[in-house]
Amino acid sequence: MTDTVLLARLKHETNTFSSLSTGHEEFASTSLFRGEAIVPEFRDTNTDLGGFLRVADEEGWEVVPTVAANATPGGVVTHDAFSSFLDRILDGIDAHDPDAILLGLHGAMVSERHRDGDGHILESVRSVAGDDVPVMATLDLHANVSDRMVDHADGLFGYDTYPHVDIGNTGETAARAMAATLDGSLEPTIVIDRAPLLPPLPPLQTAAEPMASLLATAADAESDRIPDVSVLGGFAHADVPEAGFSVVGVADESAASEAAGACTDLAAAAADRRHEFDRTYTSVDDAVAAAAAWDRTDPLVLADIADNPGGGSAQDGTVLLAALLEAGVENAAVAAIYDPAAVDAAAETGVGERVTVDLGGHTEPNGDPITVEGHVRRLSDGTYRNQGPMSTGLEVSFGRTAVLAVDGIDVIVASHRQQPYDPEAFRSHGIVPERKRVLVLKSTVHYRAAFDPIAGGVKEVSAPGLCSPDLSSFSYEHVRRPMYPLDPQ
Repeated sequence: MTDTVLLARLKHETNTFSSLSTGHEEFASTSLFRGEAIVPEFRDTNTDLGGFLRVADEEGWEVVPTVAANATPGGVVTHDAFSSFLDRILDGIDAHDPDAILLGLHGAMVSERHRDGDGHILESVRSVAGDDVPVMATLDLHANVSDRMVDHADGLFGYDTYPHVDIGNTGETAARAMAATLDGSLEPTIVIDRAPLLPPLPPLQTAAEPMASLLATAADAESDRIPDVSVLGGFAHADVPEAGFSVVGVADESAASEAAGACTDLAAAAADRRHEFDRTYTSVDDAVAAAAAWDRTDPLVLADIADNPGGGSAQDGTVLLAALLEAGVENAAVAAIYDPAAVDAAAETGVGERVTVDLGGHTEPNGDPITVEGHVRRLSDGTYRNQGPMSTGLEVSFGRTAVLAVDGIDVIVASHRQQPYDPEAFRSHGIVPERKRVLVLKSTVHYRAAFDPIAGGVKEVSAPGLCSPDLSSFSYEHVRRPMYPLDPQ
Protein backbone atom coordinates (compact mmCIF):
# COMPACT_ATOMS: atom_id res chain seq x y z
CA MET A 1 0.00 0.00 0.00
CA THR A 2 1.39 3.40 -0.99
CA ASP A 3 1.78 5.92 1.83
CA THR A 4 0.54 9.45 1.30
CA VAL A 5 2.86 12.08 2.74
CA LEU A 6 1.93 15.74 2.94
CA LEU A 7 4.75 18.24 2.42
CA ALA A 8 4.93 21.90 3.40
CA ARG A 9 7.51 24.61 3.93
CA LEU A 10 6.67 27.64 6.07
CA LYS A 11 9.77 29.48 7.28
CA HIS A 12 10.75 32.80 8.75
CA GLU A 13 13.48 33.94 11.14
CA THR A 14 11.91 36.87 12.94
CA ASN A 15 14.04 39.69 14.30
CA THR A 16 11.71 41.23 16.85
CA PHE A 17 13.82 44.41 16.97
CA SER A 18 13.09 45.15 13.31
CA SER A 19 10.57 47.78 12.26
CA LEU A 20 9.96 45.95 8.96
CA SER A 21 6.74 43.99 8.72
CA THR A 22 6.79 40.62 6.94
CA GLY A 23 3.68 40.05 4.84
CA HIS A 24 2.58 38.38 1.62
CA GLU A 25 4.80 40.61 -0.50
CA GLU A 26 7.92 39.68 1.44
CA PHE A 27 7.22 35.97 1.03
CA ALA A 28 6.37 36.38 -2.66
CA SER A 29 9.58 38.30 -3.32
CA THR A 30 11.70 35.62 -1.62
CA SER A 31 10.25 32.16 -2.26
CA LEU A 32 6.57 31.30 -2.54
CA PHE A 33 5.13 28.29 -4.39
CA ARG A 34 1.83 26.47 -4.05
CA GLY A 35 0.57 23.01 -4.89
CA GLU A 36 2.02 21.12 -7.83
CA ALA A 37 4.42 23.97 -8.69
CA ILE A 38 6.47 22.98 -5.61
CA VAL A 39 7.83 19.65 -6.85
CA PRO A 40 9.61 20.81 -10.05
CA GLU A 41 10.97 23.89 -8.28
CA PHE A 42 12.55 22.02 -5.36
CA ARG A 43 13.43 18.65 -6.85
CA ASP A 44 17.23 18.13 -6.93
CA THR A 45 17.90 21.21 -4.78
CA ASN A 46 19.87 21.40 -1.55
CA THR A 47 16.78 22.34 0.45
CA ASP A 48 14.54 20.71 3.03
CA LEU A 49 11.91 19.98 0.40
CA GLY A 50 14.60 18.68 -1.95
CA GLY A 51 15.63 16.20 0.74
CA PHE A 52 12.01 15.18 1.38
CA LEU A 53 11.47 14.56 -2.33
CA ARG A 54 14.60 12.44 -2.73
CA VAL A 55 13.41 10.05 -0.02
CA ALA A 56 9.83 10.16 -1.29
CA ASP A 57 11.08 8.91 -4.66
CA GLU A 58 13.05 6.12 -2.97
CA GLU A 59 10.07 5.07 -0.88
CA GLY A 60 7.47 5.43 -3.62
CA TRP A 61 5.33 7.78 -1.54
CA GLU A 62 2.45 9.70 -2.99
CA VAL A 63 3.33 13.28 -2.05
CA VAL A 64 0.84 16.06 -1.43
CA PRO A 65 2.66 19.39 -1.80
CA THR A 66 0.70 22.22 -0.18
CA VAL A 67 2.73 25.40 0.23
CA ALA A 68 6.40 26.43 0.19
CA ALA A 69 6.69 29.88 1.74
CA ASN A 70 9.90 31.50 2.93
CA ALA A 71 10.67 35.18 3.47
CA THR A 72 13.94 36.98 4.07
CA PRO A 73 14.30 37.44 7.85
CA GLY A 74 12.80 40.65 9.16
CA GLY A 75 10.15 41.90 11.53
CA VAL A 76 7.08 40.04 12.75
CA VAL A 77 4.98 38.12 10.24
CA THR A 78 1.55 39.60 9.59
CA HIS A 79 -1.40 37.56 10.77
CA ASP A 80 -2.90 37.63 7.29
CA ALA A 81 0.16 36.05 5.68
CA PHE A 82 0.74 33.57 8.50
CA SER A 83 -2.85 32.35 8.65
CA SER A 84 -3.25 32.08 4.88
CA PHE A 85 -0.20 29.82 4.53
CA LEU A 86 -1.11 27.75 7.58
CA ASP A 87 -4.70 27.37 6.35
CA ARG A 88 -3.41 25.92 3.09
CA ILE A 89 -1.52 23.25 5.02
CA LEU A 90 -4.52 22.47 7.21
CA ASP A 91 -6.86 22.34 4.21
CA GLY A 92 -4.48 19.89 2.56
CA ILE A 93 -4.62 17.64 5.62
CA ASP A 94 -8.42 17.77 5.59
CA ALA A 95 -8.64 17.04 1.89
CA HIS A 96 -6.07 14.25 1.59
CA ASP A 97 -6.04 12.51 5.00
CA PRO A 98 -2.28 11.84 4.76
CA ASP A 99 -0.45 8.98 6.42
CA ALA A 100 2.37 11.32 7.46
CA ILE A 101 3.36 15.00 7.41
CA LEU A 102 6.81 16.47 6.75
CA LEU A 103 7.33 20.18 7.40
CA GLY A 104 10.23 22.49 6.61
CA LEU A 105 10.17 25.02 9.45
CA HIS A 106 12.68 27.51 10.81
CA GLY A 107 11.98 27.46 14.53
CA ALA A 108 12.27 31.21 15.18
CA MET A 109 9.11 32.61 13.63
CA VAL A 110 7.08 35.27 15.46
CA SER A 111 3.78 36.46 14.04
CA GLU A 112 1.50 39.29 15.07
CA ARG A 113 -0.68 36.93 17.10
CA HIS A 114 1.67 34.04 17.84
CA ARG A 115 4.95 34.68 19.62
CA ASP A 116 5.82 31.01 19.15
CA GLY A 117 4.85 30.80 15.49
CA ASP A 118 6.37 27.36 14.86
CA GLY A 119 4.75 25.96 17.98
CA HIS A 120 1.39 27.23 16.75
CA ILE A 121 1.97 25.64 13.33
CA LEU A 122 2.75 22.26 14.86
CA GLU A 123 -0.11 22.41 17.34
CA SER A 124 -2.54 23.35 14.56
CA VAL A 125 -1.30 20.57 12.31
CA ARG A 126 -1.60 18.07 15.15
CA SER A 127 -5.13 19.20 15.98
CA VAL A 128 -6.30 18.56 12.41
CA ALA A 129 -4.22 15.46 11.62
CA GLY A 130 -4.85 13.70 14.92
CA ASP A 131 -2.50 11.84 17.22
CA ASP A 132 -2.04 8.82 14.96
CA VAL A 133 -0.46 10.67 12.03
CA PRO A 134 3.31 11.17 12.50
CA VAL A 135 4.43 14.80 12.12
CA MET A 136 8.11 15.63 11.67
CA ALA A 137 9.87 18.90 10.87
CA THR A 138 13.28 20.21 9.96
CA LEU A 139 14.59 23.22 11.86
CA ASP A 140 17.26 25.83 11.31
CA LEU A 141 20.34 25.68 13.55
CA HIS A 142 19.08 29.04 14.89
CA ALA A 143 15.75 27.64 16.05
CA ASN A 144 14.41 28.75 19.42
CA VAL A 145 12.80 25.46 20.38
CA SER A 146 9.74 25.65 22.61
CA ASP A 147 8.10 22.94 24.68
CA ARG A 148 5.02 23.46 22.51
CA MET A 149 7.02 22.47 19.42
CA VAL A 150 8.29 19.34 21.15
CA ASP A 151 4.85 18.39 22.46
CA HIS A 152 3.16 18.45 19.05
CA ALA A 153 5.81 16.81 16.85
CA ASP A 154 7.14 13.27 16.54
CA GLY A 155 10.53 14.43 15.30
CA LEU A 156 12.48 17.70 15.10
CA PHE A 157 15.67 17.66 13.03
CA GLY A 158 18.07 20.62 13.03
CA TYR A 159 20.72 21.60 10.54
CA ASP A 160 24.22 20.59 11.66
CA THR A 161 26.12 23.28 9.76
CA TYR A 162 26.44 27.05 9.73
CA PRO A 163 26.74 28.06 6.89
CA HIS A 164 23.76 25.80 6.28
CA VAL A 165 25.21 23.54 3.61
CA ASP A 166 23.34 20.47 4.90
CA ILE A 167 19.73 21.63 4.52
CA GLY A 168 18.99 18.92 1.96
CA ASN A 169 20.70 16.26 4.07
CA THR A 170 18.60 17.31 7.05
CA GLY A 171 15.47 16.92 4.95
CA GLU A 172 16.62 13.42 4.01
CA THR A 173 17.33 12.53 7.65
CA ALA A 174 13.83 13.62 8.67
CA ALA A 175 12.22 11.79 5.76
CA ARG A 176 14.14 8.57 6.45
CA ALA A 177 13.07 8.71 10.09
CA MET A 178 9.52 9.14 8.80
CA ALA A 179 9.93 6.10 6.55
CA ALA A 180 11.14 4.07 9.53
CA THR A 181 8.16 5.28 11.53
CA LEU A 182 5.74 4.28 8.78
CA ASP A 183 7.21 0.79 8.45
CA GLY A 184 7.16 0.28 12.23
CA SER A 185 10.91 0.07 12.81
CA LEU A 186 11.02 3.40 14.71
CA GLU A 187 8.72 4.53 17.51
CA PRO A 188 9.92 8.13 17.66
CA THR A 189 10.08 10.43 20.63
CA ILE A 190 11.73 13.82 21.15
CA VAL A 191 14.01 14.71 24.05
CA ILE A 192 15.42 18.16 24.78
CA ASP A 193 17.69 20.00 27.18
CA ARG A 194 18.70 23.65 27.24
CA ALA A 195 21.61 25.80 28.32
CA PRO A 196 21.28 29.36 29.69
CA LEU A 197 23.04 30.72 26.59
CA LEU A 198 22.02 33.27 23.98
CA PRO A 199 24.97 33.32 21.58
CA PRO A 200 25.10 35.94 18.81
CA LEU A 201 25.39 34.63 15.27
CA PRO A 202 29.14 34.69 14.44
CA PRO A 203 30.40 32.23 17.09
CA LEU A 204 27.80 29.69 15.98
CA GLN A 205 29.90 29.00 12.88
CA THR A 206 30.21 25.23 12.98
CA ALA A 207 33.72 24.95 11.56
CA ALA A 208 35.04 26.80 14.63
CA GLU A 209 35.03 26.06 18.35
CA PRO A 210 33.07 25.51 20.44
CA MET A 211 30.42 24.41 17.94
CA ALA A 212 32.73 22.08 15.99
CA SER A 213 33.41 19.72 18.89
CA LEU A 214 29.88 20.00 20.31
CA LEU A 215 28.50 18.85 16.97
CA ALA A 216 31.07 16.07 16.71
CA THR A 217 29.94 14.80 20.11
CA ALA A 218 26.31 14.98 19.00
CA ALA A 219 27.11 12.95 15.89
CA ASP A 220 28.85 10.32 18.03
CA ALA A 221 25.66 9.97 20.09
CA GLU A 222 23.58 9.06 17.03
CA SER A 223 22.79 5.44 16.19
CA ASP A 224 20.13 3.29 14.56
CA ARG A 225 17.95 3.88 17.62
CA ILE A 226 18.87 7.59 17.86
CA PRO A 227 18.65 8.91 14.30
CA ASP A 228 19.42 12.51 15.19
CA VAL A 229 20.91 14.76 17.86
CA SER A 230 20.82 18.47 16.98
CA VAL A 231 22.83 21.23 18.64
CA LEU A 232 20.75 24.38 18.10
CA GLY A 233 22.34 27.72 18.94
CA GLY A 234 19.07 29.65 18.91
CA PHE A 235 18.38 33.09 17.45
CA ALA A 236 19.47 35.88 19.77
CA HIS A 237 17.64 38.66 17.92
CA ALA A 238 14.22 37.36 18.92
CA ASP A 239 13.08 38.71 22.27
CA VAL A 240 10.92 35.73 23.24
CA PRO A 241 11.00 33.38 26.24
CA GLU A 242 11.91 30.45 24.00
CA ALA A 243 15.11 32.10 22.74
CA GLY A 244 18.37 30.33 23.46
CA PHE A 245 20.59 27.32 23.10
CA SER A 246 19.07 23.84 23.04
CA VAL A 247 20.00 20.26 22.22
CA VAL A 248 17.24 18.15 20.67
CA GLY A 249 17.30 14.40 20.12
CA VAL A 250 15.02 12.11 18.15
CA ALA A 251 15.10 8.55 19.40
CA ASP A 252 13.21 5.30 19.43
CA GLU A 253 11.25 4.95 22.66
CA SER A 254 13.68 2.22 23.73
CA ALA A 255 16.59 4.68 23.57
CA ALA A 256 14.87 7.76 24.99
CA SER A 257 16.85 7.76 28.24
CA GLU A 258 20.13 7.36 26.40
CA ALA A 259 19.27 10.25 24.05
CA ALA A 260 18.14 12.44 26.94
CA GLY A 261 21.45 11.85 28.70
CA ALA A 262 23.38 12.87 25.58
CA CYS A 263 21.34 16.06 25.27
CA THR A 264 21.86 16.94 28.93
CA ASP A 265 25.61 16.35 28.69
CA LEU A 266 25.87 18.51 25.56
CA ALA A 267 23.83 21.35 27.07
CA ALA A 268 26.00 21.28 30.19
CA ALA A 269 29.18 21.26 28.09
CA ALA A 270 27.96 24.29 26.13
CA ALA A 271 27.20 26.15 29.35
CA ASP A 272 30.62 25.30 30.75
CA ARG A 273 32.25 26.62 27.56
CA ARG A 274 30.13 29.77 27.39
CA HIS A 275 33.14 32.09 27.23
CA GLU A 276 34.23 30.41 23.98
CA PHE A 277 31.23 32.06 22.34
CA ASP A 278 32.83 35.46 23.03
CA ARG A 279 34.49 36.96 19.95
CA THR A 280 36.28 40.13 18.90
CA TYR A 281 35.50 41.91 15.64
CA THR A 282 37.21 44.37 13.29
CA SER A 283 36.33 48.05 13.59
CA VAL A 284 35.27 49.97 10.48
CA ASP A 285 38.47 52.03 10.59
CA ASP A 286 40.67 48.93 10.79
CA ALA A 287 38.73 47.21 8.02
CA VAL A 288 39.12 50.20 5.71
CA ALA A 289 42.83 50.45 6.50
CA ALA A 290 43.24 46.78 5.60
CA ALA A 291 41.31 47.32 2.36
CA ALA A 292 43.43 50.31 1.40
CA ALA A 293 46.62 48.33 1.96
CA TRP A 294 45.44 45.11 0.31
CA ASP A 295 47.90 44.03 -2.38
CA ARG A 296 47.07 40.37 -2.98
CA THR A 297 45.46 39.13 -6.19
CA ASP A 298 42.68 37.26 -4.39
CA PRO A 299 40.09 39.53 -2.79
CA LEU A 300 39.74 40.74 0.77
CA VAL A 301 36.23 40.01 2.03
CA LEU A 302 34.73 42.55 4.42
CA ALA A 303 31.68 40.96 6.03
CA ASP A 304 29.27 43.64 7.23
CA ILE A 305 28.03 41.19 9.84
CA ALA A 306 25.54 43.40 11.68
CA ASP A 307 23.67 44.57 8.57
CA ASN A 308 22.84 41.03 7.48
CA PRO A 309 19.35 40.67 5.99
CA GLY A 310 19.68 36.95 6.71
CA GLY A 311 19.19 37.84 10.38
CA GLY A 312 16.60 40.54 9.85
CA SER A 313 18.70 43.66 9.44
CA ALA A 314 17.64 46.32 6.96
CA GLN A 315 20.56 45.81 4.52
CA ASP A 316 20.76 49.54 3.87
CA GLY A 317 23.59 50.38 6.27
CA THR A 318 26.05 52.91 4.86
CA VAL A 319 28.79 53.24 7.47
CA LEU A 320 31.25 50.82 5.87
CA LEU A 321 30.60 51.97 2.29
CA ALA A 322 30.95 55.63 3.27
CA ALA A 323 34.30 54.90 4.95
CA LEU A 324 35.60 53.01 1.90
CA LEU A 325 34.61 55.86 -0.41
CA GLU A 326 36.22 58.45 1.85
CA ALA A 327 39.44 56.41 1.92
CA GLY A 328 39.49 56.16 -1.87
CA VAL A 329 39.42 52.35 -1.95
CA GLU A 330 38.97 51.17 -5.55
CA ASN A 331 38.34 47.95 -7.47
CA ALA A 332 35.77 46.94 -4.86
CA ALA A 333 32.23 45.60 -5.06
CA VAL A 334 29.35 45.71 -2.57
CA ALA A 335 26.48 43.21 -2.35
CA ALA A 336 24.08 44.72 -1.70
CA ILE A 337 22.42 47.94 -0.54
CA TYR A 338 18.63 47.78 -0.20
CA ASP A 339 17.18 50.98 -1.68
CA PRO A 340 14.21 50.63 -4.06
CA ALA A 341 14.04 54.40 -4.63
CA ALA A 342 17.65 54.48 -5.79
CA VAL A 343 16.93 51.61 -8.18
CA ASP A 344 13.96 53.54 -9.56
CA ALA A 345 16.15 56.59 -10.11
CA ALA A 346 18.78 54.52 -11.90
CA ALA A 347 16.18 52.85 -14.09
CA GLU A 348 14.69 56.21 -15.03
CA THR A 349 18.15 57.53 -15.87
CA GLY A 350 19.15 54.46 -17.90
CA VAL A 351 22.21 52.27 -18.44
CA GLY A 352 25.31 54.18 -19.41
CA GLU A 353 24.19 57.41 -17.78
CA ARG A 354 25.17 59.04 -14.51
CA VAL A 355 22.74 59.38 -11.65
CA THR A 356 22.87 61.07 -8.24
CA VAL A 357 21.04 59.34 -5.40
CA ASP A 358 20.81 59.50 -1.62
CA LEU A 359 21.80 55.89 -1.04
CA GLY A 360 20.80 53.72 1.92
CA GLY A 361 20.26 54.68 5.53
CA HIS A 362 16.48 54.95 5.19
CA THR A 363 15.22 52.15 7.46
CA GLU A 364 17.08 51.52 10.71
CA PRO A 365 19.77 53.42 12.70
CA ASN A 366 22.64 51.92 10.72
CA GLY A 367 24.09 54.99 9.03
CA ASP A 368 22.77 58.07 7.28
CA PRO A 369 21.93 58.22 3.58
CA ILE A 370 25.02 59.08 1.53
CA THR A 371 24.77 61.21 -1.57
CA VAL A 372 26.63 59.47 -4.40
CA GLU A 373 27.00 60.08 -8.10
CA GLY A 374 27.36 56.86 -10.02
CA HIS A 375 27.52 55.43 -13.51
CA VAL A 376 24.58 53.07 -14.14
CA ARG A 377 26.39 49.94 -15.30
CA ARG A 378 23.52 47.48 -15.38
CA LEU A 379 19.81 47.06 -14.70
CA SER A 380 18.20 43.65 -14.18
CA ASP A 381 15.44 41.74 -12.42
CA GLY A 382 18.03 40.64 -9.84
CA THR A 383 17.18 36.95 -10.11
CA TYR A 384 19.75 34.14 -10.05
CA ARG A 385 20.15 30.53 -8.91
CA ASN A 386 22.65 29.56 -6.25
CA GLN A 387 25.59 27.58 -7.64
CA GLY A 388 27.59 27.30 -4.41
CA PRO A 389 27.29 24.72 -1.62
CA MET A 390 24.42 26.40 0.27
CA SER A 391 20.86 25.99 -1.06
CA THR A 392 22.31 24.84 -4.36
CA GLY A 393 19.87 25.25 -7.24
CA LEU A 394 17.48 27.48 -5.31
CA GLU A 395 16.30 30.61 -7.14
CA VAL A 396 16.73 33.84 -5.19
CA SER A 397 16.34 37.48 -6.12
CA PHE A 398 17.37 41.01 -5.22
CA GLY A 399 14.28 42.21 -7.08
CA ARG A 400 14.75 44.93 -9.67
CA THR A 401 18.42 45.80 -9.32
CA ALA A 402 20.88 48.45 -10.45
CA VAL A 403 24.66 48.29 -10.44
CA LEU A 404 26.18 51.71 -9.80
CA ALA A 405 29.87 52.36 -10.34
CA VAL A 406 30.77 54.93 -7.68
CA ASP A 407 34.39 56.15 -7.51
CA GLY A 408 35.88 52.73 -8.23
CA ILE A 409 33.34 50.72 -6.23
CA ASP A 410 30.59 48.69 -7.91
CA VAL A 411 27.52 48.87 -5.69
CA ILE A 412 24.66 46.44 -6.25
CA VAL A 413 21.49 48.30 -5.27
CA ALA A 414 18.48 46.05 -4.65
CA SER A 415 14.71 46.33 -4.37
CA HIS A 416 14.38 43.19 -2.22
CA ARG A 417 16.37 42.31 0.86
CA GLN A 418 18.39 39.15 0.14
CA GLN A 419 21.55 37.84 1.80
CA PRO A 420 24.38 37.55 -0.77
CA TYR A 421 25.91 34.25 0.32
CA ASP A 422 26.57 32.92 -3.20
CA PRO A 423 29.05 34.39 -5.74
CA GLU A 424 26.23 34.37 -8.29
CA ALA A 425 25.04 37.49 -6.47
CA PHE A 426 27.96 39.22 -8.20
CA ARG A 427 28.33 37.18 -11.38
CA SER A 428 24.69 37.52 -12.37
CA HIS A 429 25.22 41.29 -12.27
CA GLY A 430 28.29 41.32 -14.49
CA ILE A 431 30.83 41.40 -11.66
CA VAL A 432 33.57 38.76 -11.44
CA PRO A 433 34.24 38.54 -7.68
CA GLU A 434 37.67 36.93 -8.06
CA ARG A 435 38.90 39.99 -9.98
CA LYS A 436 38.02 42.50 -7.26
CA ARG A 437 40.49 43.64 -4.61
CA VAL A 438 37.75 44.05 -2.02
CA LEU A 439 34.31 42.45 -1.64
CA VAL A 440 31.77 43.82 0.85
CA LEU A 441 29.08 41.33 1.82
CA LYS A 442 25.98 41.98 3.91
CA SER A 443 26.27 38.59 5.57
CA THR A 444 27.33 37.18 8.94
CA VAL A 445 28.46 33.59 8.33
CA HIS A 446 26.66 32.08 5.32
CA TYR A 447 29.02 33.75 2.86
CA ARG A 448 31.90 31.60 4.13
CA ALA A 449 30.69 28.45 2.35
CA ALA A 450 31.31 29.90 -1.12
CA PHE A 451 33.54 32.94 -0.54
CA ASP A 452 36.18 31.53 1.81
CA PRO A 453 37.64 29.41 -1.04
CA ILE A 454 38.16 32.48 -3.27
CA ALA A 455 39.15 35.00 -0.57
CA GLY A 456 42.67 36.01 0.33
CA GLY A 457 41.44 37.24 3.70
CA VAL A 458 38.26 37.87 5.68
CA LYS A 459 37.40 40.60 8.17
CA GLU A 460 34.25 40.44 10.31
CA VAL A 461 33.43 44.14 10.48
CA SER A 462 31.60 45.66 13.41
CA ALA A 463 29.34 48.33 11.93
CA PRO A 464 25.80 49.21 13.09
CA GLY A 465 22.88 46.89 12.33
CA LEU A 466 20.14 44.76 13.80
CA CYS A 467 22.37 41.65 13.71
CA SER A 468 25.03 43.22 15.88
CA PRO A 469 26.82 40.58 17.96
CA ASP A 470 26.89 43.11 20.82
CA LEU A 471 23.69 41.95 22.49
CA SER A 472 24.01 44.65 25.16
CA SER A 473 22.84 47.11 22.50
CA PHE A 474 19.36 45.54 22.48
CA SER A 475 16.64 45.97 25.12
CA TYR A 476 15.38 42.51 26.05
CA GLU A 477 12.11 42.17 27.95
CA HIS A 478 10.96 38.57 27.44
CA VAL A 479 14.07 36.37 27.23
CA ARG A 480 14.52 33.94 30.14
CA ARG A 481 17.02 35.14 32.74
CA PRO A 482 19.73 34.61 33.77
CA MET A 483 21.16 34.16 30.29
CA TYR A 484 24.75 34.46 29.13
CA PRO A 485 26.06 36.89 27.86
CA LEU A 486 23.22 39.18 28.94
CA ASP A 487 24.03 38.17 32.51
CA PRO A 488 27.83 37.72 32.54
CA GLN A 489 27.95 36.12 35.99
